[in-house]
Amino acid sequence: MLNHVIVGHGTPLLILHGVRLDHRHMMESLEPVFETLGGWQRVYVDLPGHGASPPQGTIRSMDDVLDALVTFADALLPGQRFGVIGESRGSYLASGMASRRPELVLGLGLVVPGGAPGSDPARLPAHEVLVADPSLREGLAENQIDRFDNLMVIQNQRPLDMAERSNIPAVALYDHAQEQRVFSAFHFSNEMNGETSGHDGPTVIILGRQDSMSGYLDGIDLLPQYPRASLAVLDAAGHAVAWERPEVFQSLIRDWLDRLALVTE
Repeated sequence: MLNHVIVGHGTPLLILHGVRLDHRHMMESLEPVFETLGGWQRVYVDLPGHGASPPQGTIRSMDDVLDALVTFADALLPGQRFGVIGESRGSYLASGMASRRPELVLGLGLVVPGGAPGSDPARLPAHEVLVADPSLREGLAENQIDRFDNLMVIQNQRPLDMAERSNIPAVALYDHAQEQRVFSAFHFSNEMNGETSGHDGPTVIILGRQDSMSGYLDGIDLLPQYPRASLAVLDAAGHAVAWERPEVFQSLIRDWLDRLALVTE
């Protein structure tokens, strides 16, 4: 079984991180939402080859990753209905879970989706720093400099501290060999066969206007597939939208949970 951390009680939420990260990143982003909100059981998962979930030699494609995730969910939450939140690559797996288990998935939270292999790089905005604080660069560890130079749209200490607690330890754990195999066979087979994924449950799509990794146009293009989706493109936010615009991000997640609660009654 995949490594996971369960927090709280109530309707389950399966929560999926992006590539090279693990469950700690998503806990940093989402747990503040639940400080004053009960009724939700959060299942933070380490995907195969990430965090404390070992790599699997049988995983050679994104279909295989999804198979492992579906097997995990079926075992942990047999017959239960649940919501799914995914960030970056985790959002792609969230959409795959909805396709595989449409009768069980209540709705989707898709955070910074898009920018998959094969996407047009011209659709990605150039990296842009809107709030600069070059003094923060002094004294940064080598593994923080790339993030500071190429990812941060709002340069402040808070996301650096959060990355120090969660992202940097996770990057040291993920399996490079498995990632190379998955990256070379990234798209789900049903999409390669011309089928489109979608879901009719409450959904939220949250994008960063300055996201130079996933962009925002691919995320906007998802809207027709989700007839009950709210869409937010947040200015002054990049790929780390949950950390750069935390108040707005958390409000959007709370709104999604309010809508999700209506379909659990």
